[in-house]
Amino acid sequence: MIDIIAWLAALVAALTGLAMLQDSTRRPADRSRVGWTRHILRCGLLVFITASAAILLFMPEARTASVYEVAFRCSLTGFMAMQSPCPWWRYVFKGGVKPQRRITDG
Repeated sequence: MIDIIAWLAALVAALTGLAMLQDSTRRPADRSRVGWTRHILRCGLLVFITASAAILLFMPEARTASVYEVAFRCSLTGFMAMQSPCPWWRYVFKGGVKPQRRITDG
């Protein structure tokens, strides 16, 4: 049963990674050095997630705590951290602070 769950998780990760790579652009919206760095890191993590998941899908012997499984988990953790709603992570990976809307009375 655990093998089926691991295989399904790798399948979902591979398909999601492929879909996100297909939707990604060649150039970032922010053309600054920080924008390019974030864009390259994001695309690199997506490629790493997709490749690791594909290896886990087609090589069942790699699922027993191999280097690929560790790489898969680490890259997923990094990618999820980049998507975190925490203001510090948002500042580090997306840049700047969103302006707060002021509420005025009257």
